[in-house]
Amino acid sequence: MYHPCHHALATPDKPAYIMARSGETVTYRQLEDRSNQGAHLFRSLGLKRGDSIALMMDNNARYYEICFAAQRSGLLYTAMSSRLSTQEAEYILDDCGAKLLIVSSSLEAQAAGLLGKNPQVHARYSVNGALPGYASWESARDAQPVTRIADESAGRDMLYSSGTTGRPKGVKTELLDEAIDAVSRLMAISTKLYGLERS
Repeated sequence: MYHPCHHALATPDKPAYIMARSGETVTYRQLEDRSNQGAHLFRSLGLKRGDSIALMMDNNARYYEICFAAQRSGLLYTAMSSRLSTQEAEYILDDCGAKLLIVSSSLEAQAAGLLGKNPQVHARYSVNGALPGYASWESARDAQPVTRIADESAGRDMLYSSGTTGRPKGVKTELLDEAIDAVSRLMAISTKLYGLERS
């Protein structure tokens, strides 16, 4: 219900999430700090409100950090399935206009296949390990400050259909001029209907 930045202030050491397989725990403070660092990195790369990035990642702890970094930077972020072929991924990268791509190091074959493709992608990063042609997300992120960027604005995810009836269709909605912690209408209705409270 509440943006993680509020939880980071109220309960900084509480786990935001725990990875089932590895047991890695990310606290709300870590999530806040790392998403701020990611936002600074995006700005250092020239990404501005309304720009797009894409992620092709397995299930790992960096995912939410990156999504919240994009969300607080006013970016559109597209999560692509790790099972896409190179051709399918190329299409989505082109269609969403991604200027940056982040992949998991475990997806070495897909990452290699995308090198040299999609010229609008100006920066490529890998998480959880090195990949040829991709910079380390963690190293680049850790070089940035944990303070909030000065021009925060609410970004959002850009979803794609499965493409069972042809090419995947992107669902691009307008970015609203609102704070990063603004409560959506759907969440406001759900809160009232189901009595959701801060936990």
